[in-house]
Amino acid sequence: MKIFIIARGYPSKQDPTWGCFEKDQAEALSLLGHQVTILSVDTRFRCYWRKLGVQFGVHDNIATFNIFLLPYALLFFLPQKIKNWFYAWQLEIIYKRAILRNGTPDVIYSHYLQNTLKSIPLRQKYNIPIVAMEHWSQMAYTPIPRNTISLAKHVYASIDQLLTVSSALKENILRQIGVDSIIVPNMVGNEFHYTEQNNNKHKTIHLVTTGRLIPEKNFNMLIQAIANITTLPLELSIIGNGAEKDRLQKLTKKLHIEDQVHLLGHKSKKEIVTLLQASDIFVLPSQSETFGVAYIEALACGLPIIATDCGGPRDIVTNNNGILIPTNNQQALEQAIIQMSKNLYSYNKQAIAKDCQNRFSAHNVAELITQIFEKIIKAYS
Repeated sequence: MKIFIIARGYPSKQDPTWGCFEKDQAEALSLLGHQVTILSVDTRFRCYWRKLGVQFGVHDNIATFNIFLLPYALLFFLPQKIKNWFYAWQLEIIYKRAILRNGTPDVIYSHYLQNTLKSIPLRQKYNIPIVAMEHWSQMAYTPIPRNTISLAKHVYASIDQLLTVSSALKENILRQIGVDSIIVPNMVGNEFHYTEQNNNKHKTIHLVTTGRLIPEKNFNMLIQAIANITTLPLELSIIGNGAEKDRLQKLTKKLHIEDQVHLLGHKSKKEIVTLLQASDIFVLPSQSETFGVAYIEALACGLPIIATDCGGPRDIVTNNNGILIPTNNQQALEQAIIQMSKNLYSYNKQAIAKDCQNRFSAHNVAELITQIFEKIIKAYS
């Protein structure tokens, strides 16, 4: 099967997380024997230099076409219809180039609402079915902004199948927009796996968390919890960068817990795996998650998790792998940390990792996506 994925972009040294979900799915689909091509129109509001024009590359047997013609800042004040036309026009340029190299696709697989909007003219002009994956955080809002609802109704009515990454996102879109979808969870890479070193043979209980350092992740509440829990020997490692880093560092200093809380900054995927495998508990008290890949990465390494009931984690947390707490609840967070720390040995870490792979492995998720594509292509032909 020939699959064209319409992505935000492809990860780079400058922006290592940009398009990472699309890349992971592309690699998993490629391993099943599909010919996968990634197309992306660069609409980022970034200050660093990028080459103008069309950039072509091949990464792990996946062809990538990216186009960048004008910085978003120069288009910011233009009417939205003109910007939409401009982006769709750019997408068609690289679509034609991709066809010349790899042939006509059997299906277009678009990620995020704005990318799906750009893809609609391709469906209309070239008669190719579109399957859209939605995991944009704004679609989890209550309420979803009016202009987004209007756009989503138009876009979703123009495609062949909508996919969502969690039951919470599916229900929110169905309730507010009136469009049903098929749930396809995000996947966990094979590099995330359990090792025996997870077993705690030390007195200190090592907590770990990962994510962008932004207010929505509630890292300040987590740091406060470490300061408030004085009856247990806790250490917390925070992996990630973001606008909140300086504020969080000042908070740890103010609370006099610099020796307990470590802000590690950006780490490679390999480094994250090592840190997860050396830890005891994963905790992330987010305010909102359409899915929550960080949780399943921790589970794959055998860690029990503490998550908030903020959407995506409802599909992830079970009685056997963690604790689900209300959002923005300091007391509940502290109680969960204490409860899990005192009962660490009741969690079967090997079983946690195995269950995670059964539910979220790249192979199994790619198989599910393939089945959906086959059904859509058959109905379309």
